Amino acid sequence: MAGNSANNSKNKAQNVSTEKVMTKYDRKMAKRREEEKRLQREKVIFRAVGAGVLAGIIIAVAVIFGTRYNRIHNKFISVDGSNISQIEFDMYYNVSKNALMSQSFYGSMTMADYYSYMGYSSSQNDKSQTNSQTGKTWYEYFADNALTTIKEYKALIKDADANGYEYTTGDDDYADFTQQISDAASDAGKSIKDYYKQSLGQYATESNVKKYVMEYLKANAYQRELTDEFAATDDEIKNYYEENKDIYDQVDYREFTVTAVDSTDGEMEQAKAKADEFAAGATSEQAFIDLCRRNAADGESKYDNDEGSLKSKITSSDMESGTSEWLLSDERNAGDVTVVEDTSEHCYYVLYFISKSYDGSMDETIASNVLNKKYSDYISALTDDMQTNTYNRF
Repeated sequence: MAGNSANNSKNKAQNVSTEKVMTKYDRKMAKRREEEKRLQREKVIFRAVGAGVLAGIIIAVAVIFGTRYNRIHNKFISVDGSNISQIEFDMYYNVSKNALMSQSFYGSMTMADYYSYMGYSSSQNDKSQTNSQTGKTWYEYFADNALTTIKEYKALIKDADANGYEYTTGDDDYADFTQQISDAASDAGKSIKDYYKQSLGQYATESNVKKYVMEYLKANAYQRELTDEFAATDDEIKNYYEENKDIYDQVDYREFTVTAVDSTDGEMEQAKAKADEFAAGATSEQAFIDLCRRNAADGESKYDNDEGSLKSKITSSDMESGTSEWLLSDERNAGDVTVVEDTSEHCYYVLYFISKSYDGSMDETIASNVLNKKYSDYISALTDDMQTNTYNRF
């Protein structure tokens, strides 16, 4: 027992002597080594995370670029189950817009003049301007018009193919088109490349719009064939006139105006009494002429001439307010006389009916109306069931 105790004491002494004592320096170095290991682990993790973020950015950029490319070159909208690229849509947008702007509005006034009156400016971006009538932007207005045109032209192409239409003048038509572009670019002092973008859209080039232009030209050619087929016949012109004769009939009549001092009841009654007395004495056309001279206001020389009260070949659009219904009635006979009130002008018109006729001068207009109606009905039958999706582009 005594020997064992001695040995244990000896071993403990040796163990104590062999253990290294941790100094302040040793602890500092150990802490530094642990910090370096931690930083190394974080660096590895950071590289992995950084690589993932970079990959995400690259994928996002690729998706954005791919979406933009697809929109421009493949799918901006869809019409009748077919995708329409932005390149094609922009072409129709510009072509249909220019056609619309050049249409006649009234007399010598074009639609461009009318739109300008409404506040539209061709020098500003269509998307930045509001159409006061629709409350939408002018881009949306013209885009809706472009969509209608696309539907029409896609329907024409489909119908042409279904009916075996042979487009034999395609190459010549395209050559004429490119020559017109070249001439217009030269006149505008622009390169052909820039003029394509100006006239057909920001992404348009001569090569990427060619197939769309060729289809557009084919549709135009087929449209001309249809309009030749739908030309109005003589019977159709006659029937259209009979249904709308009040628009086209021309009336010869005499008119005298009795104006009240103001619109008060008393003054209007006095004017009415004077007009009634005038009408009662107009027992013939000559009597009407004489009454005009006697009842003319002081200093009024209009009725000095027998033609002063005569209205010749007047259509409904040029008649005084409220007079057309009486003048155009099929019950009118030569020598009929009446008095018509016009409250807005606080006056009375004394009318003497002479004759009503139609000289055929509007047959060309009627023929055009008949053709437009037939063509419109035909296209509507082809497009009414077409499904479209604009993907909220406008």
